[in-house]
Amino acid sequence: MMRQVCSPRIVRRLFVSLAAVLLGSTLVFAHNPQNSDLADDPSVAAQLQSGQGKPVQLDGQIEIVHQDFPDGHGKFVFTMKQADGTRVPMKFAKHPPTHLLTGDHVRANGQMLNGNLLLYSGSNAKQTGGSSTGGTTTSSIPVPNTFGSQSVLVILVNFQDDPIQPYTAAAAQNAFFGTANSFVFENSYQQTSLTGDVVGWYTIPDSVTTCDTSQIAAAAQNAATAAGVNLSNYTRYVYAFPSNAACGFAGASYVGGTPSQSWINGSLDMHVVNHELGHAFGLWHSHSLDCGTIATICLSGTSTEYGDRLDTMGTVQTASAHYNAFQKERLGWLNFGASPSIQTVTSSGIYMIYPYETAGPGPNALKVLQSTNSSTGAKTWYYLEARQPIGSDAFLSNSIYYTQNETNGVLFHLGTDGDGNSSELLDMTPVTPTSGGWFDMSLVVGQSFSDSNAGVTFMPTAVSSSGATVQITINGGGATCTPANPTISISPAQSQAVAAGAPVTFAATVTDNDSSGCSGATFNLADAVPAGWAGGWSNPSFSLSPGKSGSATLTVTSPAGTAGGAYGITASAVKASQNSSNGSAVATYVISTPTALSVSLWTDQSSYLPGQTVAIRVSLLLGTSPDVGAPVTVTVTSPSGKKTTLSGTTDSNGLSSLSYRLGRNAPAGIYQVQYGTAVTGAACIAGSSTSFTVP
Repeated sequence: MMRQVCSPRIVRRLFVSLAAVLLGSTLVFAHNPQNSDLADDPSVAAQLQSGQGKPVQLDGQIEIVHQDFPDGHGKFVFTMKQADGTRVPMKFAKHPPTHLLTGDHVRANGQMLNGNLLLYSGSNAKQTGGSSTGGTTTSSIPVPNTFGSQSVLVILVNFQDDPIQPYTAAAAQNAFFGTANSFVFENSYQQTSLTGDVVGWYTIPDSVTTCDTSQIAAAAQNAATAAGVNLSNYTRYVYAFPSNAACGFAGASYVGGTPSQSWINGSLDMHVVNHELGHAFGLWHSHSLDCGTIATICLSGTSTEYGDRLDTMGTVQTASAHYNAFQKERLGWLNFGASPSIQTVTSSGIYMIYPYETAGPGPNALKVLQSTNSSTGAKTWYYLEARQPIGSDAFLSNSIYYTQNETNGVLFHLGTDGDGNSSELLDMTPVTPTSGGWFDMSLVVGQSFSDSNAGVTFMPTAVSSSGATVQITINGGGATCTPANPTISISPAQSQAVAAGAPVTFAATVTDNDSSGCSGATFNLADAVPAGWAGGWSNPSFSLSPGKSGSATLTVTSPAGTAGGAYGITASAVKASQNSSNGSAVATYVISTPTALSVSLWTDQSSYLPGQTVAIRVSLLLGTSPDVGAPVTVTVTSPSGKKTTLSGTTDSNGLSSLSYRLGRNAPAGIYQVQYGTAVTGAACIAGSSTSFTVP
């Protein structure tokens, strides 16, 4: 018997929880539960109060899926994916978290009952890393992965009991990489596009009478992989399938996530496709706020989930309109880097808004503070737009369905920092009937609107195809400079496990938080890495205007031979004019822990007669621990040169037992028994051999 110890094998990835807080964001306006996909759930509250659940604390990644139904209602589904791949449904009695994206790490305290993690609200979750203000953290602005070429894989699948193909792969190619790509390219002001492939049709082992989105995704990926598709080449997956009544929804999608995942049920309706792509980018819904016929804004109006007909995220039934300014700011397509600007107004004056749909000299929108939450510090803003029937918004010229008020006035939305679900369209002409839909919601020339609590008055003075001018009066108002520390975010928060000596690249985004009355500033980037490590910036400094953000990459390399584990990396931004004015963020560089693999191989006897069964044993050890569940392949070569392959799997002791049956006319001589397996991350073969004889 020979025994070999091979060079390192990279074992299971080290998991470090870098959490975002699960805290329910308080909306400025109360939602009517009948019209909200995130209404309070009394049944969960009752189960929690019964005390039947088992108290637990779970760590993992949150998955947020929204299902959009063609009748105008929807449903959010929250799941925690733990490090071992276990997926646990999350149920909230109230205030589900709307500041998180799929893939964010969380630690949640709740009760397990009937396989569900029950939580009173988002406040029953605890931050395990990062920084917070006022007890909350928010997803970064912009949300990640929204610029450049987005690599999309569209997988067409049907079901084993309904293997129809309702449209061709060519039709899907045109829908996603023709029509949808044009929509995204225009909305992003030519900064983002869709590229990729359509594969299928594949028939998956699922029934059209059931609906399990995660199972459909897994089966679709398996089918694509079996057909030779490399899934790792794509950052967004879309699963399109024939109409499945069991699912019911027209489309569903992760909210954010890398890779994002979306589902299209039935026809390739472009309203649905563009809506689900918005979710995949990280957008929540765009609502409308109805305060009745005597008020434009109120404290307890009805917020309708699919109420914003002038935003693709506000409907899956009508035209694919541009995402509104609050939503585009979250994506970075407005007011970030080289994107068209949003002007933050802090003093009285007359302000110009350029046509919203084109990347002109800007600004493409105005932003005015409406209120500040006294508990969390979150700010709610008015967003003003001048829409015109251009590109995707060309439908606004249709006088059969639209009043032209939408293009003859200034459109108003509300949005709250850090709450992706807070977009609200305001009706600036509330005295007109709304039973037929919100089609006259703009504030037109000759009208004015005052918010006494915010101390601001708006009055459009001119509106044309060239844009709009608005007179804004702010009580007390000249612009002053209020300096503030910059903020910096770093991604990924935790690297994948790599070998010592491998370079890892982190992306850092810096935001100038000075008030609009301040001049621009230069920010110097610095890093803190463990002693002996190397860190280098792609751009060590850049200049920003107040409210603007800039990005650079930090490449970190550990020395060869560094022990396995998780190492902290700190990135900081320092305002050049004020060395004490700085911000910092922390990420984790993970080094895999090598473990030696040793192999033993033997037979229960050294000699056998024809017709007997040879018992073969293989033992695999990782260091001193059994290698459990490892595949084993053994080759037996007879004296005549015939090879027989035997396969098995190691048990809890790292042992695999195989049997080789000798024929009654088995040739005499020496039989060679050989085991060998490729070792991940090493350029060698761990193996062992033995032999037996037949006289």
